[in-house]
Amino acid sequence: MGMAASQARYLALVARKSNCEYEGQQINQARTVLSNQTANLFNQMLGLSVPVPPSTQDYTKQQYSFSDGANDYTIDSWQQLANDPDYNYVVTHHYYADVYTGSQKQKNDPQVQFSTGAAATVDQIETAMRLMTKTKADYEEAKAATEAKKKELATLSNYVDNDSHTGINGYEYNSNLNTYIVKTADSTQKTYSGYSVYKTEDGTEYYLGNDGKYYSTDGNNTPFGGESTELIAAFENASYYTGYNQLSDADKAIAKAAIDKLIEQGALSEDVAKDYGSVYYNSADGTIAFKDDLKALYNGTSGGTKTILPVYNTTGDKSIDNISAKYNAELAALQAAEFTALQAYEAAETAYNSLERPTYIGNSELTLLVDLTDDQKAELKQVVKDMEAQGIDASISDCFNADGNYLGGVYSFQLNGVTYYTTYEDLNNSYQSGTGNNHIDGQTKLPYYNATYVSTKIEETEKALLETDGNGRFTSVRFENDTIKYTLNMETVTDDNAYKDAMNEYYYESAQYDKMVQDINAKTSLIQQEDQQLELRLKQLDTEQNALATEIDAVSKVVKDNIEKSFKTFGG
Repeated sequence: MGMAASQARYLALVARKSNCEYEGQQINQARTVLSNQTANLFNQMLGLSVPVPPSTQDYTKQQYSFSDGANDYTIDSWQQLANDPDYNYVVTHHYYADVYTGSQKQKNDPQVQFSTGAAATVDQIETAMRLMTKTKADYEEAKAATEAKKKELATLSNYVDNDSHTGINGYEYNSNLNTYIVKTADSTQKTYSGYSVYKTEDGTEYYLGNDGKYYSTDGNNTPFGGESTELIAAFENASYYTGYNQLSDADKAIAKAAIDKLIEQGALSEDVAKDYGSVYYNSADGTIAFKDDLKALYNGTSGGTKTILPVYNTTGDKSIDNISAKYNAELAALQAAEFTALQAYEAAETAYNSLERPTYIGNSELTLLVDLTDDQKAELKQVVKDMEAQGIDASISDCFNADGNYLGGVYSFQLNGVTYYTTYEDLNNSYQSGTGNNHIDGQTKLPYYNATYVSTKIEETEKALLETDGNGRFTSVRFENDTIKYTLNMETVTDDNAYKDAMNEYYYESAQYDKMVQDINAKTSLIQQEDQQLELRLKQLDTEQNALATEIDAVSKVVKDNIEKSFKTFGG
């Protein structure tokens, strides 16, 4: 029984040792595979091309240039001529110029909006807009005429009479009576029997006697019963303008009514009506003058320089009332015409707004161009020309006839501060393609147009006479189509844009290189970790195998001893 157990134990140990050896072989094979993978990754790293930064020298060249005063030219190439007696090279050169160029753009999700209303063609919309534009212009013209007439009505100079008081050569001012005596060359003081005559405010005349007293000129020699300050010198051919405060009640009423009319019409400020202190009235001819105008009259070496006194009539055809009535009648007629024009404009506007028509592109308001300005004509014709030159079938070409005359159908709108153009056909196509409320969703791209100045390379090739300095360097050039000989400049230029592009490519390749190196290192690190785990397991198997070998030896000895004992027992 003991011997059988020992033999079973021995067989189990041998089997386990065999398994350890087999597992060890498998691990060694796995490590060999990992070693090959590591080698492949290393070879892959060795095969990577290390990026090299670009050199500015690779993008630097020497070139010849010249200027004709209008443009700066650069010579691109030259080829020598063999048998031309006048020119020795064919030269290609270029310059950059701002060329007026038309373009078509496509607006994504244009959100074209139409107003709701009666269906209408673009011709019907344009006709309605023309009528609205015309009636609006008529209304604005009528309104401007009304405003102009109101300004006339409210302009003091339109009531003035500059014809009745002319040739003035001086004035006297009586401060006691606040009266200006306005004189002409024919003005002389009245006399009575050789004595100077004076008069009262009501016009009664007195002469100044030798005794210094005043007596009436009516033949009765009645002494003047008042103060001498109540008298003023009596002149032939002179006008007397008395301040409002010195006027009789009747004259005050006349002057006040006239001034109030001017204030009512807006020709005078209401400040004048506070005390009428600047108002002077001539009861003899019913005219009004203002203090500033009186003081501005010529008066010898003192006073002003004017010889005409502006006055305002209270009677006659030139009276303030008559002029005011004329202006008011004219104003009423203009206001009636303005009202009629407004009604026509409002009716035309209502008819235009009742049509279904394009109104907005997104938040940009659309304006139908009924007539084109000179700038708009130039821009749109350039667009049409360039579209046709490029073979682009653009609807804007249909808005002009063969002679280039505008047929209508173009809309303008503002986008980021720039004016662009589109057509009714383009707008309607985008609008009809949309879905949802007011066709606003899913609209097709909207073509729109404008013309701008674009910097364009202009290249020319022509025969030329190139002169050198003896060292192979060109110094001047004269072209076959130009009699001027231009001095050539030789300069070193660097293509900064190309160099920047190369540097960007270098940065990109460097990033790629670093990424690939990092990926290889990461994969190698994982393989090394896996190999270390296999190596550890191999060591464990080796230890286990050594232990099994020792135990097998011990069990083998026991089995051997048991066999020997058995032979001795049964061999007796």
